[in-house]
Parts: sequence; structure tokens; C-alpha cells
Amino acid sequence: MSNVQSVSSARFITLSLTQRKRELLDDLLDKFAESVNFCIEKCLEHKVTSRASLHRVAYGEWKSKFNLATHWFHSAGQVATQMLRSWRKLCRQGQADPKEQPVYEARTIRLELWGDGNASGICRFHGNTIQIRVRKGEHLWLPLIVTEHHKLMYLQDWREGKLKVGEVTISTFKDRANVYVPFRHEVEPRPAEGICGIDVNERSVDLCILKPNEQPRHIKLDTSELASIAHSMELKQKSIQEKLDVSPQRPVQKRRLKAKYSKRRRNRTNQVLHVVSKEIAEVLVKEKVEPVFEDLTNIRQSMRSKQKSKKCKALRKDMRRRLNQWSFRKLQFYVEYKTLQRGYQTRYLSREQVRGTSSTCPMCGSKSKPNGCVFLCGACGFIGDRHFVGAYNIATRWAKDVARHVPAEWRQMQPSVEELVALAKLEVETQKFPVQFNTGI
Repeated sequence: MSNVQSVSSARFITLSLTQRKRELLDDLLDKFAESVNFCIEKCLEHKVTSRASLHRVAYGEWKSKFNLATHWFHSAGQVATQMLRSWRKLCRQGQADPKEQPVYEARTIRLELWGDGNASGICRFHGNTIQIRVRKGEHLWLPLIVTEHHKLMYLQDWREGKLKVGEVTISTFKDRANVYVPFRHEVEPRPAEGICGIDVNERSVDLCILKPNEQPRHIKLDTSELASIAHSMELKQKSIQEKLDVSPQRPVQKRRLKAKYSKRRRNRTNQVLHVVSKEIAEVLVKEKVEPVFEDLTNIRQSMRSKQKSKKCKALRKDMRRRLNQWSFRKLQFYVEYKTLQRGYQTRYLSREQVRGTSSTCPMCGSKSKPNGCVFLCGACGFIGDRHFVGAYNIATRWAKDVARHVPAEWRQMQPSVEELVALAKLEVETQKFPVQFNTGI
């Protein structure tokens, strides 16, 4: 089994920049954005899609226009080709206008690494400083604030050669700069002993662990704190608008307060998601199972499209707001990279493969409409948690639809009664299926 690559990004903050360094960095940010937009125009004009082809048709003109090191063109060309690839995909899906070309407006620069193994980059990481090659004989040095967390988690292994550094991303704020450094390392995959179907909901995350000759086990993680955070911050922003929209209006103060509480909400939400994802990763490693998620990409667009259908009633405004505030993909991403660091890969089922997971009876396979969080099968009378039914169906459908990834012994699962797994740090509710329950794998 070949090794897989795990990437973890560390955020560094620079010391207060001098006026000269800040002016130079701002100038580089502007020129990088202009270079990316220049490359986008040339790609569309000459109908090229690769960076090598772009170099042949546009490098000479770029060099005469921008007084920068050659490899700034390579970094800008890579960003431009990636943007065009995503833009063409969105055009095919009908989510972008083919007549409006993409424009790079971000105040960030992404620089290729310049090191012993790659002399063609323009950025070198020295542990406590970042060296940027501006042009021949001119470099910009950015000193970094290194914490104990950086030393223990990244720098110690990086100096020993266990971690490698990837492309560095830099942005500015006030008189400092954010430096995002990705660290990569090879992870040896571990053999899995079962499957864990994970159903992500607004107020809970449900896990169903399936192993050969074992009873399915259910773990429910309570994530209702996310809804509480969203509701309290929504009331706070509503209060700000009511107080500052009356005469005399104070737009600057309103903007500052809204940005303050938006940042606070984001930080609190991320903290909860990190705690939940860490607990999920620990359970997966303890049980030696691979996680299986439902691919929820574009779920918000699909709900909006249903509003236009005559067969479906339009969603209420509060429901649309809740769906837009649902951080399902961020939680999946956190679980994915934390389990990958421990040697287990994450699997995803498409929307078509998991259609009706919460409305299909796991006993007889008939369809029934759930009533709240309770699933009642009208055919066989089975009663259970709707979210557990969804998590169980996700796991079993992955085993059936992607059979080439499933060991033969997984398909002979027979139920047996065992104690359910419970987490210590989070509120957990467990449910046990009857002994005669057959997994059907």
C-alpha cells in the first residue's frame, strides 16, 4: 500500500514591518494581481490552458512590462491557469457567465518555494524568517513570530527532515503580514477493520460503526452549540443595525462592530468544529475504521433550485438562513485531514448514491417519511433515530456500491451485542439496534 501525503498549514505573523518593507510588500501584492490578470487575458487570447504554453506566448511581453524576477511569472501563471480551470467548470455547470472572464482581486500572493530541491522558486523558508526574491540582487526579508506551538508541531520535525514546505501564501493586515506555510509529510496508510458512516446534521453528528460479526454501534455528538452561536450573533448584529441605522447614522462604527462580531462568531464556530472533529478522529483511530461521508457539495444550490419548482414550496427565510450558515463542509475537511494524519483515508458518496438514506428502512428497505428525529417504518414497524438510520445507510451503501474497496470479510457482517462506544468530552447519546438486526452487507 503506497504512502499518502498529509498537508497541515501553519499560520505565522510577522513582526511590525518598517515603512519601506510595507511599501515594497504592497507593491508586490499589486504587481502579482496585475500579473495574474495579465496571464488570464493571454490564456484566453491565445487559447492556451497550461503554464508551459502560456510561457511561450506571453513571457516576453510580461518581462518587458513587469520588473520582477522571472519566477514571479511562473507563480502568477499557475494561479491564472487554476482560476481558468475552475471558471470553465462553473461555466459548464451554468454557474458562471462565459462572457465575463474571471478577475483576480485578492490581496494575497502565492509563491513557489525556492530551496535546495527547487532553484526556480521565489520564496525561501528559514524557520524564523521568509526570504522573497524580488529581482536579481534584491530580496525582501520578513521576520516571523515563532511560538512554542510552531516549534513543537512543525519546526522541530521540519529541521529533522520529516516535514517538507510547500507554496507559501502571504497577505497583509495593518502593519503586519500573515504568512501561511503548508507542511507536508508522508503517511503510511493503516489497514481498516470496518466502516464508519457519518451523517452531518445541523445540531448533531451521527456515527455508525460497522465491523465484521459485530453489532452496529451508534454515537451521537451534540453540536447544537453551533446553532446557539449563530442565533446569538444574529441577534447581536440585528441590534447593531437597529441602533446605528437611525439618525445620526454612523456607517464607520457599524462596519467596525459588524466585522468584530463576525470574526468572533467565526472563531467560536471553528473552535467547536475542531473539538468535534478531533473527537471523531480519535474514535475512528480507536476503532480502526474508515470514515464515509455524504458529498454535500452544492446542497445549497439544490435547495434554491427547489424553490423554483412548482412541486416544492418555497423555503422559509429562516430555513434558507440556517442552510447558508451550516458549516458541514468545514467539519468534513477537519475530519478528513485529522484522520489522514493518523493513516486513514476519508471516503465520499455522491448525492445519487445516498439519496433517501434517512427515509429508507434498514430492516426491510421500504421508504417511510421521518417524523422529526424519529424514523417509523410503515411496513415492518421498525422505530429508530432518523440520523442513525442515515449514517447506517451511508456506510452500507458505500460497502455495496464501491465493493472493490471493501475486504471480503466485511460483506459477511453478522450482528452481535456489544457495549456501545461513548465519548468522554462531549455529550453523547447512544442507541442499540435489536439483536436480530441484519446489516445486509
